[in-house]
Amino acid sequence: MTVGVFGSAALLASLLACGENRAPDERPDTRIVVVTHGQSSDPFWSVVANGASDAADALEVRVEYQAPTSFDMVRMSQVIDAAIASRPAGLIVSVPDADALGGSIRAAVTAGIPTLSINSGAESWQRLGLLAHIGQTEYNAGTAAGRRLASAGARRVLCVNHEVGNVSLDLRCRGLGDALKQAGATMQVLGVSLADPDDAVQRIRGALRGETGID
Repeated sequence: MTVGVFGSAALLASLLACGENRAPDERPDTRIVVVTHGQSSDPFWSVVANGASDAADALEVRVEYQAPTSFDMVRMSQVIDAAIASRPAGLIVSVPDADALGGSIRAAVTAGIPTLSINSGAESWQRLGLLAHIGQTEYNAGTAAGRRLASAGARRVLCVNHEVGNVSLDLRCRGLGDALKQAGATMQVLGVSLADPDDAVQRIRGALRGETGID
C-alpha cells in the first residue's frame, strides 16, 4: 500500500499524539525522521516522500526523509542508528528484514522515540514494539492476486521479486504461489535488481520465453 498525503498525515498526527504535547506554534521545532529501504528518487517511494512532505506542511512539523543508496540492510541499520542519535520526536521506518533491522528498531523504542512502520513490516511490527503499521498483509495480497489470475485462466505465472531479501516480497510471492497451486496452476519466482533495469528486462524476457514462449 502506498502511503500518500492522507496516509502520511495520519502517520504524523499519530506520532505527534504519542510524543511531546506541544502547542501549534511550537510544532516547527518538532522533527520526525522517515527511514525507508527505497530512495525518494524511486517512482514508488517518491509518492511516500511527497506525502510525508505535504503532511508535514499541513501539520506544521519538520520531516526528514532518509534512505540507503541501495537495498542494503547494513547501511539501513546505520541510517536508523544515526536517526536515533539525533533524537527526533518520532520515527517512521519500513521493515523489509526484521532480523537485520530489529536491533536498531528496538533501540529506537527503548530510547522512547514513538516509532511506526510503513509498507513492509506487517508480520513483525508488534514483536518489535512499534506503535502501528501502515501497509497491507503481503501474503493475503499475494493470494488475492493468485486467485484473480487463476480465475482469468492463467496456468503458469511469473512472480518478479525486485528486492531479493525483502521478507514482504517473499510473502507476497508465497501467497501468489499457494493460491495458484490450489487452482492447479504453477508459479516461478524470478529475482531481479532494479538497480540494473536493462538486466531485469532481459531476465524477465528470458523467463517468459522459458515458461510461456512469449517474447
